[in-house]
Amino acid sequence: MNDILSVSDLTHVIKAILEEDPDLQQISVKGEVSNLTIHSSGHAYFTLKDEESQISCVMFRGQISPLIRPLLKAGAKLVVEGDVTVYVSRGQYQMQVTSIRDAGIGDLFQQFLLLKEKLKEEGLFEWEHKKPLPAFPQKIGIVTSPTGAVIQDMLRVFERRYPCVEVILSPSLVQGDLAAESVIRAFRRLQEEPDLDVIIIARGGGSTEDLWGFNDERLARTIFDSAIPVVSAIGHETDFTILDFVADVRAATPTAAAELTTPDRAELLNALDSTKIYFLELLQKQLNESEQFLDDFTERLGWQMSRLLQNNKSQLDLLEAQLQILNPKAFLTQGYSITLKDGKKILSSEELQKGDEIETVLQDGRVTSIVK
Repeated sequence: MNDILSVSDLTHVIKAILEEDPDLQQISVKGEVSNLTIHSSGHAYFTLKDEESQISCVMFRGQISPLIRPLLKAGAKLVVEGDVTVYVSRGQYQMQVTSIRDAGIGDLFQQFLLLKEKLKEEGLFEWEHKKPLPAFPQKIGIVTSPTGAVIQDMLRVFERRYPCVEVILSPSLVQGDLAAESVIRAFRRLQEEPDLDVIIIARGGGSTEDLWGFNDERLARTIFDSAIPVVSAIGHETDFTILDFVADVRAATPTAAAELTTPDRAELLNALDSTKIYFLELLQKQLNESEQFLDDFTERLGWQMSRLLQNNKSQLDLLEAQLQILNPKAFLTQGYSITLKDGKKILSSEELQKGDEIETVLQDGRVTSIVK
């Protein structure tokens, strides 16, 4: 006769069987969330269902990060990962969930979105932290593979647009599990380079897996802490990585990054020609204005000199008239005369004695007389 089991014993037997089965541990299950309850303890209880069945799920608060919490909502279609367990008190099997993701996206993209949201919440993408690119860089650092076509394409752009710039290559892996660490080391080597104006991190296009090294959290924080402006040039225009969001400038392609960081020599020469023409025209305009001013000044000076001469002539004429009035000879023309004795004017008859010889000055001559 078989032993009689208690309900608890049976439940523990079932629990042991389920929880020791490796096929029921760390499994992924897809379904729709219903009956969601976030307990005051912080634990989440919900049902995951599809068209034919359902399973109870529990996700303890230690597994619910601020990035995962928005995904937990009624009606959401999720892929949950965890272990099948038995809740002994109710004799109920359930899934103890350790992670969740949107059922419409893959694992890598889910990780990308979670990290993106995390760094965004911390402010690593804010525009106030973005550093401007220098207008005329003298030294540009590049982190990329030394053997790929990317570096050659960029060097051709530099040579065509701005050949005077110095380019420093810091070689790095740009694909694989070691890519992120390699890029960090190459980037830090460039940070030790004196007088470096800007750093470009570049790589050609590829799959999500190929570009995954540029979605590394440590790399993102390294770039954010850089005092040197950083340009992200990863993949094609439609490719986006975490590096693109944290860098100061995102370029659609590596060649676009080379163009963004350097002025165009032809445009500079055209600008110089335009500036030369502008200053020549400005100089000619100033010269014309100066000549006009000189002509006007000469005319005003001539007018003032003429007026001054006229005023002086008038004053001379007035003085001459005054002198004429004071001239003794002017009195002679009116019938007056001047009497002299020994060449001195006689003003009174008392100055004369009988027998003195005197001279009388008239308008038209002199008369000598003897006083009787």
